[in-house]
Amino acid sequence: MTRTLALLCALWPWLAANGPTLGAPLVALNAMAPLATANAVAPLAAATAVAPLTAATGQHTITATLNYDFTADNACSSTVTTGCVKQFNIYDLSSATPLKLFSIAAPAGANGAVTGITGTSAALTLRSGVHSFGATAQMADGTESDPNACTATALVKPGAPVSFTVSVQ
Repeated sequence: MTRTLALLCALWPWLAANGPTLGAPLVALNAMAPLATANAVAPLAAATAVAPLTAATGQHTITATLNYDFTADNACSSTVTTGCVKQFNIYDLSSATPLKLFSIAAPAGANGAVTGITGTSAALTLRSGVHSFGATAQMADGTESDPNACTATALVKPGAPVSFTVSVQ
């Protein structure tokens, strides 16, 4: 079964530094049946087309595409290993405890605004229904931004039956 969710999220650090009057991070989750866009501000980038991956029945893949401004917190590199952004983590926020689904490596050495940072999860078992997803930036020391600061909601449809027969008389 193929299910693809695409997350377009701008995690601009200066928004947090300059206060909520500037708005919240942009998030748009494009799913097979999108429900809503949360924390939306003026669009900073266009949605990216995502090629679906095939997964087993009842399995889903999630493709996240993020935009991030590395001006304040540069990305880690082979020479910069502390005080830098190491990766982005994608969470399922649908239950009481956030569930980390997968990570996307930060582009090595980035020190300005970068668009189109993309990663795809392995095949995941997701219950059908409404899911909230969140993205965080994780520093080299393990500290992360709040997973609820950059969120989107999507409807995960149930998988199709494994087999199906019809008799016509």
